[in-house]
Amino acid sequence: MANIVVVSGDNNFRSDFVTSLRDVGFSNITCSTDYEFLDKLFPELLFLDVGSFGTSLKGVLAQIRHLQQQETCPVVCVEKSNQKALDDESMALFDDMISFPRDLNRLSLCCSSLLNLSYARRAWFLEREKFENEIAKKTEKADLALVLLKQAERKILENNPDLPLQRRNNSNIIADMSHELRTPLNAILGFSEIMKEERLGTLGHEKYRGYVGDIHNASKHLLGIVNDVLDLAKADAEENSLQITEVSILDAVNDTMRMLSLLAEESGIELSVNIADDFPSLKTDERRFKQVLTNLVTNAIKFTRRGGRVGIEGQFDLKDGAILMIIRDNGVGMSAEELALALTPYGQIQRAQAQTHVRGTGLGLPVSKRSVEALGGELLITSEPGLGTAVTLRFPLDLTIGNSSEGLF
Repeated sequence: MANIVVVSGDNNFRSDFVTSLRDVGFSNITCSTDYEFLDKLFPELLFLDVGSFGTSLKGVLAQIRHLQQQETCPVVCVEKSNQKALDDESMALFDDMISFPRDLNRLSLCCSSLLNLSYARRAWFLEREKFENEIAKKTEKADLALVLLKQAERKILENNPDLPLQRRNNSNIIADMSHELRTPLNAILGFSEIMKEERLGTLGHEKYRGYVGDIHNASKHLLGIVNDVLDLAKADAEENSLQITEVSILDAVNDTMRMLSLLAEESGIELSVNIADDFPSLKTDERRFKQVLTNLVTNAIKFTRRGGRVGIEGQFDLKDGAILMIIRDNGVGMSAEELALALTPYGQIQRAQAQTHVRGTGLGLPVSKRSVEALGGELLITSEPGLGTAVTLRFPLDLTIGNSSEGLF
């Protein structure tokens, strides 16, 4: 028997409306005057008397949004015949609208059609949840297999010291596959995004929208894995092929922050840059330097909760004038043991992933550390669980151009 909930602060209305629902054949009806506990009533169809809430209607509509996010319960706006209609923006939140008692003749049809929609939504929601759980389990197994594979690889290399040359050759092969792997993934991402946004027309069945979203999200995750693995391989292959030029640190940082501004906005993270206009330039490989900044800032955004902050500061070591680039966040942070794990290839911090719902390959920090060292610098990290992380890139004085720290000595 369908569970129908009627929400109204008007006792007379509730009594009349429930009687009308029973007259058209529905008996399992629950009444409520408190919209804040709707999710505990588990309605399959909700009728809302919008005129009975007055100034608290805004809160009611917020609760409706919550129900709709569950994608299970259709909501009907009930307006008394003498009421003024809601604005278009508010009406868009409802699945249907009836005027009571003027629309009594179509009350039965409204209930039947929307209950069918409710059942379809619930079936789709459960099917999608099952699908996501299966994907999560298979991905977890794949991640574990990858970690075990890398552990076995390390043991083989320790027992066979002549293998590093062959490993570098394999890294070159992987690096050369960059175009072949990224091109089809980018195509999948592009086409699935077009379909998800229905730019060329509707997809039709509601399930297709969910599947397209799953394809898009899975492709983004896969592309991230491919990029991380290729970056690690390229770091091995390109250690002796750096293109050293004069690079403006401030320009490189600003370019990186502009590129990541959308990610930060979507994640609810505030970005900031604190670097003097006359900060010195660096003798470095521009592409590798920007890649390090991108990896570290992206990592900081991912592992900082909504409402947090990520910033880059430019400082000098007062002892020897070395340049210090500090990427600082107030995210989930790491213990000493977790930090040691995060600096190993494919090392993943389960606690941080659980708190932020972010999954990755565990390559961001190792790739960045290897790249900084190849550029002649040093990567240092301080972190504390719950307080955040500070990653410091230290470049010696002989790599700077136009050092503005001279006045400090």
